[in-house]
Amino acid sequence: MLTRLQWLKAVPRPNSVLHSQIVRRNFKSNNNKANGIRGVVNPKLEVATQGIDRMPHINTDRQYKYSEGKIYNGFQCERIEYIPDFELTSCTLRHLGTGTEFWYIDRKDTNNVFSINFRTTPFDSTGMPHILEHLSLCGSKNFPVRDPFFKMLNRSVATFMNALTGPDYTLYPFSTMNEVDFRNLQKIYLDAVFRPNLAYLDFLQEGWRLEHTDLQNRDSELIIKGVVYNEMKGAFSENSQVFIQNLLNNMLPSHTYGFCSGGNPLEIPKLSHKDLVEFHDKYYHPSNARIFCYGSFDLEKTLKFVDEEYLSHHERIDNSYSRIPPQERWKQPRNVHIPSRLDRMGASFDRQNQIAIGLLMSDITDIQESFELNVLSEVMVRGPNSAFYKNLIEPNFSGGYNQTTGFSADCKDTYFVVGLQDLKVEDFKKFNELFEQTVQTTIKEGFEPQHIKSVLHNLELSLKHQSPHFGNALLFNSTSLWNHEGDVVANLRVSEMIATLRQRLKENKNYLQEKVEKYFSSNNTHRLTLTMSPDEMYEENFKQAEAEMLKQKISALDSKKLDEIYQNGLKLEASQKSIVNTDVLPCLSLTDVKEPPKLPQITMETVQNVPTQLCKVPTNEITYLKCLFNITGLTREEIMLVPLFCNVINDMGTNSRDFREFDKLVLSKTAGIDFKLNFVENVKDAKTYRLGLMMTTHALDKNVSDMFCLSEELLLNFKLEDTDRLQMLIENYISNISVGITSSGHLYAMLSAAGLVTDAGQLKSLLSGLDHIGFMKKYVQETSTGDIRDRLKSIGSKVFSKNNMRAAINSSAAYQSTALEHYTRFVNSLPSHEEMKTDIDINLLQPGLQHYLMNIPVNYCSKTFFAVPYLHEDHPVLRVLAKLISAKYLLPVVREQNGAYGAGAKIGSDGIFSFFSYRDPHSIKTLRAFDNTYEWLQAENEKLDQQTLFESKLGVLQQLDSPTAPGNIGIDNFLYGVSHEMFVKYRSRVLSVTVDELRSVIDKYFKEEPKHFGKVILGPANDKLDNEKSGLKWNVIS
Repeated sequence: MLTRLQWLKAVPRPNSVLHSQIVRRNFKSNNNKANGIRGVVNPKLEVATQGIDRMPHINTDRQYKYSEGKIYNGFQCERIEYIPDFELTSCTLRHLGTGTEFWYIDRKDTNNVFSINFRTTPFDSTGMPHILEHLSLCGSKNFPVRDPFFKMLNRSVATFMNALTGPDYTLYPFSTMNEVDFRNLQKIYLDAVFRPNLAYLDFLQEGWRLEHTDLQNRDSELIIKGVVYNEMKGAFSENSQVFIQNLLNNMLPSHTYGFCSGGNPLEIPKLSHKDLVEFHDKYYHPSNARIFCYGSFDLEKTLKFVDEEYLSHHERIDNSYSRIPPQERWKQPRNVHIPSRLDRMGASFDRQNQIAIGLLMSDITDIQESFELNVLSEVMVRGPNSAFYKNLIEPNFSGGYNQTTGFSADCKDTYFVVGLQDLKVEDFKKFNELFEQTVQTTIKEGFEPQHIKSVLHNLELSLKHQSPHFGNALLFNSTSLWNHEGDVVANLRVSEMIATLRQRLKENKNYLQEKVEKYFSSNNTHRLTLTMSPDEMYEENFKQAEAEMLKQKISALDSKKLDEIYQNGLKLEASQKSIVNTDVLPCLSLTDVKEPPKLPQITMETVQNVPTQLCKVPTNEITYLKCLFNITGLTREEIMLVPLFCNVINDMGTNSRDFREFDKLVLSKTAGIDFKLNFVENVKDAKTYRLGLMMTTHALDKNVSDMFCLSEELLLNFKLEDTDRLQMLIENYISNISVGITSSGHLYAMLSAAGLVTDAGQLKSLLSGLDHIGFMKKYVQETSTGDIRDRLKSIGSKVFSKNNMRAAINSSAAYQSTALEHYTRFVNSLPSHEEMKTDIDINLLQPGLQHYLMNIPVNYCSKTFFAVPYLHEDHPVLRVLAKLISAKYLLPVVREQNGAYGAGAKIGSDGIFSFFSYRDPHSIKTLRAFDNTYEWLQAENEKLDQQTLFESKLGVLQQLDSPTAPGNIGIDNFLYGVSHEMFVKYRSRVLSVTVDELRSVIDKYFKEEPKHFGKVILGPANDKLDNEKSGLKWNVIS
């Protein structure tokens, strides 16, 4: 699946807005704590250009357990370095027999990471590396079980477990805090990549196949099915992903990047099983592999296992065949235009256009140059003080930057892109002219020193900021460089690279301008201008091309081939429905997971009548602040504008400083001051809900005083007078909320379906779902910018009051008293207003069906109903049941048999139980599967044994025990009133659920059709929807 990895910001090497195509094996992630309660979803140094030749920096004063030159279990230790920026020791080893590089990061972190990476370079767009990634995890020599990957999801407490296909690599990573689990998953992953079964039936299921619409009738129509086939149809239903893929293919056309590694749906059916097996033999050799290990678990156990079980059985080969040469530089710029799908949720037809200029930059292995270009890119595009923002965004002829904008270091050659979305075709010329003017003016006039300072400060602050998924982030940020044999260790010395840059800036005041002249001006002839415009016939043209492809496939079949297709369909169905013996798979035991995670103690104080939560935690010299303002008492119209208010308040300046000056100051002292809407249902009885506006920020301890002063200035003196700027921000906001819908289609579907169950869910959908897009478009059309400004000002004047505020401060024990002193002064400065009401009653709604008509080839389906809230005794039981239904019913039926990319069930802290499907070729069939859950549960009643139950509990524990960032410890108590003691009780309840209790809730909540439910489809038109057995009519929203 095309995605942006959410942890990339955790590592300080700043990544661009653009990330090359990455396709994932599993679209779900355990990193969803921000959405609810514990997973409930509601340098002065010259660096050589070739890092491999650089002399290592050795700290000879440090004693370390391993030594360079020594051999450990078949691996020779080549290089050891201590990296003070992250308090880690890097140990690089190489396997003597195969030459496999093994990179070990020794760090005191409980969340340990392991990964195997292969350099994979396809020369067609059949999706070979992507489908191979799927097949490798469908059973292996030691684990001959159909799809052990998904089955291990519920036999593990992994904090991350996935497989990913990039443009030139395939990556198999996992992370866990449990060492037994770590060893178990190592076995699964290593066997999967080095000894996969690659069975033909699995190829048919995961890749593509011709299959009869009626499996029992050989005369029925033949269609194309396959998980990856449908996944990529869904991936390219998002216009931004079409643009990103075409940008990569056209910027770097001469080698593997000229093709789509994930697979073009019209090319995927050209792939044969034989080709895939040969691709594995060639690219999955240990000599073409890189192994990554991070954390605190015993390294030598891992080395011993990897050597004895796998690498010792292979001999070294020359892996130069997979190396990617630099892109040959063009002698003159190129222009490419592509069509796109008309987006029903997007801007008006005449504005659904995009344009971008891409410029080829440095070789990725030139670390210092790449780093400096990354910083330069941030200086050029980030925020109101950047040159491109001033000249491209502020004139307000577009919907703002598009998704490609930024610096990309994901391929052999790095490149920079700046682009706009939602502009008219006649403004393409204006964009090109403004680009040239911006570059020439920048070369001539240079940059504001304070702006550069703020960008570098933000980078340095990120060095201190600790992420619970640091190991994963380090891996993801290093993979592309490592893949091209760059010096990944030197790349971690960010402080040294910053110091080098600062010294060069000091020695040469025109240093950055010279970079701009070299890379951004007409001197750089490797420039691509890519434009994209909507075509009303796009979807119809795709359907015709798909039909013609199918016709050609069928016409080439003889009677023997037709019989094979018929028999394979029956064989695959039988395989999908067969009972699998999973005893061969490793599984944790109760003793491995009995103890809950230990967290620092939280204390409560009242400061000037403001309830304040304090947490002493090692924060690496950073103080974190959260202020939650109650907004429940706002009028309905004001509440509807709160998401917009959160988006613009920190971009308009204050009475004392204009928006440029304020932005520079904020980013030179803090990580930014952010606002977001907080919506919380009562977790005790779900009878009421409350609304909040949360301000978050953090800063180095030395800057905390400034952090509070700037927060005070913004809250008390925000300025919204500039209606031209406000209008620009509003239009960019509407443009941005319309992007990425299909990438998260299942989330939108569940949100909309919940909005058919309760009025609280209805409001939530209006504030953050698909309905919010429609509301904002209509509201802006009917309301003047001046009136919107006045209503936004009214919100701020009512909300920012100490009477309606709660706060949370996470800081080190040593700094807490000082932080409290600054905080007390901050609170004292805030005004006192009349207290708002704190709760609104929740009302259940009559059942409803809603179809959001979208011009896409796949569906996103959801069914929701009201069950019980988080603190009800049945909630943990239902949560365990949701895991069971997902693993044992929905994944086999909706995914494996019916071809959706994903499916599952879950229950939120608000008491809403949800079914969902993702990139689904079906809609009615999927909703019928949701409706038939009780029948399946009854049929499987006698198979509900202790092992099945325990696996479902482990699936819940993955979310409950996921690691928490220091700045977020105590967040459940702060937002939901769920203390650590309540959490421990809830966790114990999960572990104590019995089979009888599971059967009891099945009858209690699933036997009868719920009185209050909602069904939602996001997808293409469907004239068969009115066959709903409930007799309800579908409300179609176009």
